[in-house]
Amino acid sequence: MTPFRGKLRIRHLEIVLTVAELGNLSKAAAQLHSTQSGLSRAIAEIEELVGARLFERTARGTTCTPLGDTMCRHARLLLTDFRKAEVDLAAVSRGDEGSLTVGCFSMFAGWPVAEAARAYRQAYPRITLTIEIGTHERLIEDLDAGALDVLISRFSSTVNPQIYRSTTLLEDPVVLACATHHPLAQLPGATLADYVVYPWITALPGSRIRGELEMSLRQAGLAIPDMIGALSLEFGREMLLDGLYLWMLPGSVAAIRQARGELVVLADRPVLRKSPLAAIWRRDRPSTRQARAFAVQLELAIQVDAAALTA
Repeated sequence: MTPFRGKLRIRHLEIVLTVAELGNLSKAAAQLHSTQSGLSRAIAEIEELVGARLFERTARGTTCTPLGDTMCRHARLLLTDFRKAEVDLAAVSRGDEGSLTVGCFSMFAGWPVAEAARAYRQAYPRITLTIEIGTHERLIEDLDAGALDVLISRFSSTVNPQIYRSTTLLEDPVVLACATHHPLAQLPGATLADYVVYPWITALPGSRIRGELEMSLRQAGLAIPDMIGALSLEFGREMLLDGLYLWMLPGSVAAIRQARGELVVLADRPVLRKSPLAAIWRRDRPSTRQARAFAVQLELAIQVDAAALTA
């Protein structure tokens, strides 16, 4: 390995990541607005700078060597830091006080994160606020890469407490809900045996919750209903309009929507482990004042609405 400080450029990092992600020189060249021969020369230049091969070329495409994998990991971190610096500098140049990027697990993007965002903007109008919404798995990757300042998501057993620290915001069960005009809405004594007759909107196939759900139903001697895996509030809301689907939701989110008259929370529910909703940070990065303040606004939104629902 040869020293390359001062020699590697941002463009080099972008090339390495693009080739690694696409695994095809022709596709990578098109995305980078280059020719395949030009990209090959660029890769050779980068490999000369680091003093070793980063890619293996085969008939099936281009794959990373172990050194290439390591290079990609650092390239993601460096490029993310550059982009974060650009956002912060742009905010300060506009007279703002910096920026905050919050990752939000999609099922909490409405309540309570939207309420917290409104309150945060009022309290900190000079902070450039960005909310990234997605699945827990993708957002954890973004948090690892430094693209997020804080992640609002479930702190499940898959989250390593040695790597991440958290502030618990609430603990609630997963429940099933239906449209206000659904047949089950008029049967307060209905049970899971009645529910499985209808199609469900659930967690994604292969996820922990989906696996626990199917196991719970089998252990209860019930059939697995027709399921659509989706983690989208908009999709779930539209599917309820059909009048037949049941929707699996965090209990707190379902309670808020029931209070608004949007749905009915069903009394019975499958046995699933609880995972607390939490504000999550990397332990190897200090939390910022802005991120801690956003977590406080979330706690306040949850406390206020929880009090209103129990009043």
